[in-house]
Amino acid sequence: MTGERYLAFPFGLTSAGGVATQDLDGAIRGRIEQLLLTAPGERVMLPGFGCGARGLVFQGNNEVLAAATEFTVAKALQSFLGHLLMVNAVHVVGEEETLNIEVVYTKTRDLERGRVVYQLLPQEGAGRG
Repeated sequence: MTGERYLAFPFGLTSAGGVATQDLDGAIRGRIEQLLLTAPGERVMLPGFGCGARGLVFQGNNEVLAAATEFTVAKALQSFLGHLLMVNAVHVVGEEETLNIEVVYTKTRDLERGRVVYQLLPQEGAGRG
């Protein structure tokens, strides 16, 4: 169905006072961001949700951590967003104090590919790309 609308992330209001919405692509991007920035145990009613990528910014910057992060992110995406997307690839690159996470996926609804890149910085927590 075309024209479907989903709650915007982050939650907001329109200038007319209504609830802000977005299309499916925006909703998927928002849900990926929520999953990346939520630490396991942070949500009381869903303690397994999240992968805690924000905390990884403060860990050692090496290939082993990058590989472990790729696996953790891919597993969390499949577990919690598997009904919306198929994970094609997760790439994690640490550059000095910055952690770059790229997620390549295929939407299950129409089999269109998508790509999201997040840049996590220790002073800001996250920057969307």
